[in-house]
Amino acid sequence: MGRNIAVASAPAKAILFGEHFVVYGKPAIATALKRRVRATSTVNDVGKIRVRSVLGYSSVPLSSDPHLYEHDPHRHIIYSAASAMRLLDRQQGVDVLLESDFPYGMGLGASAATSVATIASVASLFGSISKDEVFKLSLEAERLVHRNPSGIDSAVCTYGGLVLFNKDGRIERLDERCSDYSYALHALHFMVVNSGIMKDTGTMVMKVKAREESSKEEFASLAEMSEVITMHALYAIRGRDLARIGELLTLNHMLLRRLGVSNDTLDTIVYRLVKDGAYGAKLTGAGGGGCIISLIDDAKGTTLLSALSSYGYEGFTSSIEDDGVITLD
Repeated sequence: MGRNIAVASAPAKAILFGEHFVVYGKPAIATALKRRVRATSTVNDVGKIRVRSVLGYSSVPLSSDPHLYEHDPHRHIIYSAASAMRLLDRQQGVDVLLESDFPYGMGLGASAATSVATIASVASLFGSISKDEVFKLSLEAERLVHRNPSGIDSAVCTYGGLVLFNKDGRIERLDERCSDYSYALHALHFMVVNSGIMKDTGTMVMKVKAREESSKEEFASLAEMSEVITMHALYAIRGRDLARIGELLTLNHMLLRRLGVSNDTLDTIVYRLVKDGAYGAKLTGAGGGGCIISLIDDAKGTTLLSALSSYGYEGFTSSIEDDGVITLD
C-alpha cells in the first residue's frame, strides 16, 4: 500500500578532474558534497504533475508528451516523476516541492540532484526502487537538459562518495576499490566559491565540440593532458598527498582555461584562493561561470571564507559526502 507523502534528498556534486574530456572517452573524478536538495512528494487528486521550486511553478496533465513541456524549467523533474511512476506501473497526480541548500545553475549538479531526489521521492509514494534504477532514470532525465551527459552527475548524486568515471564508461566509488582510498577520503576538505555568474552548459559544450572539430590535433593533445592529470590525481589521493592534489587541481584549471571555458572572473578566484592558502583550485563543471572548487586545510576554512567575503564572493566548506540519495521515512 502506498503513502500520501514521501521525502528524499540527494547531494550536490563537484567534478575535481576531467570535465569536458569525459564525454570524449577520458577519465574523470568527481565528489559528492555535504549540501543537498530535498524533494517532498505528495499525492493529489487533480490528475496532474505539479512542481514548485526556486525556478517557479509548473503543472502538466499526466501522460503529457515530453515535447509539450520542453521549454518548461521543470521539464526534467516532470519527466523524472512520470518515469518513476511508469516503472512502478502507477498513474497518479503528484505534487513535488524542491528545496535546495546549494545554488542552481552553478556547476554543482543541481539538475541531476533534483531529478535523483524526485525519482526516489515519487517512487516511495507507491513502492520502492533500487539506486541503480534511480541512476538510470535520472540519466534519461538529464538527456532532456544536457543532450549527451556522461552520467557522472547522476552517478555522484545517486551513490555519493568520491567517484571515478573510467575511460570505458564504468563508474566506481574509489573507497570501494581499496582501503587506501577509504582512509584518504577523510583527509580531503574543500571550499566551494560561487563566482556569481550563471553557467550555460549547452553553450560551453558546443564551444568545446567546435574546438574539437576545428583543431583535432590540439584537442587530442589537451585530452591526453587531462587524462594524465586525472591519473596522477588518483595516485596523489591514494597517498593523501594534499600538496600534490592541489597542484594538479590548479594545473587542471590552466588546461580548462586553454580549452576556452574559463574567464577572467574564474581565473581571479583561483589565483586569490591559492594566494590566500588553498592547496589548489579550479573551475568545476561546464565553465563560463558557476563555481570554483579548492582543496584546503580544514583549519584554514574560516580564514579563507573571511578573505572571500572581503573580495565580494560567497562560499562554503565541505568534506566528501558518503551518502548518495536518501529516502526519509
